[in-house]
Amino acid sequence: MRIIKNVLFNGSVQVSGILINLLLLPYLTRVLGEEALGTNSFGLSVTSYFTLVGNLGIVLYGAKSLAEQRDHPENLQKKFSQCITYQFFFNLLAISLYNIWVCFAQQITPIYFLFNIVLFTTMTDLSWVYTGFERFDLIATRNILIKIIGTLLIFLFVKDTDDLPLYIIIQQGVLLISNIIFWTNLSRIGLKIRFTGIRNSLRAIFKPAIFLFVPSIFTTIYLSLNNIMLGYISGVNAVAVYDYPNKLARILITMISILGITMMPRLAYLSKKKTQEEYLKKMTQMLYASQIISIPVMFLLILTSHTLCLFVFGNGFNGSDRVLAIVAPTIVYSGLGLYNIFITQDKIRQLTRGVICGTIVNILLNLLLIPRLSFEGAAYSALITETVVHLLLLFYLRKVLDIKDFIITFSSLFSIALFIFLILRFTFTVNNFFDMMTTGIIYLLSYLLLLFIFQRKRIRKLFLKPRS
Repeated sequence: MRIIKNVLFNGSVQVSGILINLLLLPYLTRVLGEEALGTNSFGLSVTSYFTLVGNLGIVLYGAKSLAEQRDHPENLQKKFSQCITYQFFFNLLAISLYNIWVCFAQQITPIYFLFNIVLFTTMTDLSWVYTGFERFDLIATRNILIKIIGTLLIFLFVKDTDDLPLYIIIQQGVLLISNIIFWTNLSRIGLKIRFTGIRNSLRAIFKPAIFLFVPSIFTTIYLSLNNIMLGYISGVNAVAVYDYPNKLARILITMISILGITMMPRLAYLSKKKTQEEYLKKMTQMLYASQIISIPVMFLLILTSHTLCLFVFGNGFNGSDRVLAIVAPTIVYSGLGLYNIFITQDKIRQLTRGVICGTIVNILLNLLLIPRLSFEGAAYSALITETVVHLLLLFYLRKVLDIKDFIITFSSLFSIALFIFLILRFTFTVNNFFDMMTTGIIYLLSYLLLLFIFQRKRIRKLFLKPRS
């Protein structure tokens, strides 16, 4: 029952996020324009590397370790104190390094000092604590309120290109304030704010956290490197055309990943308790549910990419529809939540090998494709990289996951979704918003019908209790 509630709480956050982004994106693309939004995307991409140094594995390690210790109050408080000490120490180091970069990097304007707010937000982030406790209700309430407040402030105060600094302050500042408020709620889950000695914290956390950090840093590199290389090779305008269709895709990825995010602490708990049968059941449910949702979403995104981008971004982002169509399959890959399985199974070495291979592939493809194809080259690079990484991860999971069953299930769902896609592709023309909505409704209703015909036995077996 708790899992269902957590999925609903996470779902409410993601649905509200989608609605708010659908409101904001058309406004921002028209008010701020390509250059300002490209600068924002470039700054956030660079800052993401420094936030990695600041976190140094604490988000995953903290959530996992608190989930494992939540039945032991004394160990729990001790672990929490060690984690926040570790988090503050490395984030202060990251803030120092970032400001050195801003001061000495060429062609970097003072506006990049504003991205310090991102780093302070990372330093005060306690979402990993509430994730470890499976208190997604508190996370959901905070996130929805903050998104609404931030959106209202942007509509009120961001009016033209010159308001980019104000946009950055609002966008990141509301998150920082909400993080600070989160510290006042710790007593509700039985924790007190106590710091430990830095040496004690490093000795207890550094080694296990660094194993979780290595996959994270390589994942961040190959996910954000496209923006940075595109910015240096083709300029910030190309970054905007590439990044904002990716933002649309990431909105959907986040929505589909709800179950994986919600299940991670439960899977960690089951793995610690050595309840293998229950663990495998929950893992299979998670993978199947993500495929049911992500595969039709991918095809629907490809089908409506031109009209959707025109509606969201306007006429100024020429080529964004092609980027969106190219990166659409990454929704399926990321929605699987394979990273969560590796983390809860303590298979960090295999995960690291996979993302390192992905990083190498991404760098080579960027050097080859971006100079020739600009933002489309970056999109192809992202797609091929994600394909390589997830094929490797599935290979490494072959002893945990029934690969044959996974392929059969995937092929069946893919065939159903592809069949409907081909019919609509050659019988419907999507020219405007009404056409797009009509196509989407017909697609989803047809998919649900075929799902009921061909998959109802499997759905009943996986998700419904057998009749006594």
